[in-house]
Amino acid sequence: MTIVLDNDYYAKPSSTLLGYVGEQQSRRVKIENYFTENADLYSVIFEYEDGVKYEVDFHYGEFDVTASLLRSPQKVKCQILAKAVIEGTDAYRLVKKSNIFLLDIGKSIEGEPEPVPDYEETLSLLDKIRQMISGDISAGEIKHIITVVLADAIAADIKQGE
Repeated sequence: MTIVLDNDYYAKPSSTLLGYVGEQQSRRVKIENYFTENADLYSVIFEYEDGVKYEVDFHYGEFDVTASLLRSPQKVKCQILAKAVIEGTDAYRLVKKSNIFLLDIGKSIEGEPEPVPDYEETLSLLDKIRQMISGDISAGEIKHIITVVLADAIAADIKQGE
């Protein structure tokens, strides 16, 4: 993603997607036209829906998006800051702020996926279904198959929090 600042320090992101929950340094944000006179430090503040704020310094107009920034799916308020260090201290003063803009953190699939059944397992299940339809299988075996399928479906729903 690229964020372009105009002469009035108005930020225009090229995309609204910051990333997806769980990603770790897989995305880089580039900020163009950030340099402003009298500033020597630049950062982005992220404010989450629960009020938590993170500040990320950037150098040479870019930074990597970390997993801690992508902590949950939501809209995040963002603002770019230009700061100047106050000589002889660790403090700084604000030189310029951009507008506040919104970025999205997208949902991702959580948990371990189940393996896709191999060809032989699929044929075996299809054969059992064919036997159920044709009546070649006992009522007890049908009940067992249905119970196993339902138990698997319920377990999958519980895993997903549904």
